[in-house]
Amino acid sequence: MEQPNNFDKENAVENDIKLDMHAPHSDKEMLIHVALKFLLVFIIILSFDFLIDLTLMALELIFEVIHLLIEFIEEILESVIAETFSTAKHHNEVIIVNVALIIVLFGLYKLFHGVRFVYRLKRHLTVDWLNYKKRKSSHWQSLSLASKIKLVCAYCLGFTLIFLFAF
Repeated sequence: MEQPNNFDKENAVENDIKLDMHAPHSDKEMLIHVALKFLLVFIIILSFDFLIDLTLMALELIFEVIHLLIEFIEEILESVIAETFSTAKHHNEVIIVNVALIIVLFGLYKLFHGVRFVYRLKRHLTVDWLNYKKRKSSHWQSLSLASKIKLVCAYCLGFTLIFLFAF
């Protein structure tokens, strides 16, 4: 009962078009592309401490906002429970903790059932990685010997300059 799958043929044509779009067409464009890659790596290496500090500050801010949000919700729930059921503060906290535990347990239940999503994501990432390697391999094979030598020299020069200036 399988239906014919014409998607692969259409997808193959689109992948061929994408191959041409990503490949540099001349030696000058290829060398500019490599130089821009190394410039980006050099900037990331030089600003690594700043990027780590910025990430840690953002995480701290996010956790603080989440904490304030939880405190705000807890106060609202305590006042609603106190007005609705006429309970003491201790009983309100016990009710809120039990509700929070139920929510956490439900979240863990959903997380463990969401593991299939992680396996699908891994499979898609593997397929994308293999397509990337195939595209780069075919691009490498399509280069002339002179272009290959220029590309290897450009990468060697780029790594040498990064090690010289960054470290």
